[in-house]
Amino acid sequence: MASFVWGRSPQEAFQNPYEWGANKQFALESKSLLDKFFEILMKKNMCFEKSNTSLEKAEWMLLTDSVDALIEALLNLDSKKHRITARLFRDVIESIDLLTFFRSETTKSKNKLAKWFNGEFISHSISREHLLKTDGEKARAERTKYYQALSSFTHRTYGALCESYSLGCGDMLVHDTITESRFMVLPCTLSSYYAVIADLTIQLSKSLSLSGFITETELGDCWMTVFKEKSVPRRFVQI
Repeated sequence: MASFVWGRSPQEAFQNPYEWGANKQFALESKSLLDKFFEILMKKNMCFEKSNTSLEKAEWMLLTDSVDALIEALLNLDSKKHRITARLFRDVIESIDLLTFFRSETTKSKNKLAKWFNGEFISHSISREHLLKTDGEKARAERTKYYQALSSFTHRTYGALCESYSLGCGDMLVHDTITESRFMVLPCTLSSYYAVIADLTIQLSKSLSLSGFITETELGDCWMTVFKEKSVPRRFVQI
């Protein structure tokens, strides 16, 4: 049976962090899954010319970048290098949401895709505006809140940094990596970050399912290796 970290709330994981076995099992499962995603995407390696500006190429590049980022996040987190891990979270969600916007194939999205291929930065606010039109204000507000939470790590806000410090005598801040063993890294930080990776991996899986790079059967087979079951809940493999 799969680790219960899949679908676990980061907040709940932060408050109940001592699930060492579940976190270790999840790390193995997610790495195996992401490796399979990468292998599938690499079937399109050497298939796109540099001059190609198609949506399919953008899909391949953004999905591959997201898989890469999550694999790196896992490897760093397994080594208790959580600060590097946290900075990768926003990269993943920006790629997923940008791809959702490009796939709408509206006049605006086609124009932005062309600008993206020309090296222009496309703000995440563009993706949120698209979400407002397709799913309404509540969906946009929830995505904004989610994005801001991940951005707090990228921008190194006080709150985000403080979560990884222990408190010594007199509430003095104690950095968690003053020794090579990293034994002072807070378990609540690690557990909550594993839960974030789980959520991002599920979102990535759903985005991958909308591409032409994998069939629903192939994606289900990838997840079955994680769940060790004959069927997989549809919420994990498609929207």
